[in-house]
Amino acid sequence: MMKPLTTWIILLSVLLASAVFAQLASNPKLAAADLEAAQAETLASGGDKAELIYAARLDAMQKGSFDSLIVIYAKPARAGKDYYAVVLREAQKYPLAFDKQGRALKSGDKYLRMGLRHEEGKSPILRLIGSTTDPVKGQQQRNLDFRFNGSSFVLENQSVAPMAK
Repeated sequence: MMKPLTTWIILLSVLLASAVFAQLASNPKLAAADLEAAQAETLASGGDKAELIYAARLDAMQKGSFDSLIVIYAKPARAGKDYYAVVLREAQKYPLAFDKQGRALKSGDKYLRMGLRHEEGKSPILRLIGSTTDPVKGQQQRNLDFRFNGSSFVLENQSVAPMAK
């Protein structure tokens, strides 16, 4: 039989270990299996220094079919972090790439949140929202809209707007 102090130490160690591997932007509706898959994808695609930022189960390709797991992770860069995103579906990976280096947001931007918008007769739009700082205009919000075209997610639209103060 374990002593009470030993039990508390083990419990505290397990809690701390699980906190280290959690995503930074909390998603309480994410199933444990999806969180494990997102963590594995972060490690596989981003390497040892990558950190899971956000993961969610979505209907990103067809409305009502929640068979896609979006994984957003960050890797250290010169100017902070670079953010990457991938949609996992049926053992396939679909990156959300803003540039040729495969980043989901412009280098130097900070991830804020993501959204999904359904349109009649089309695949949904996945919107990644980041913030950027313009020396003249100040804090700006960058919106990047991706849509599945049948074989990949393509950048359909992007916009920059002032952030509310």
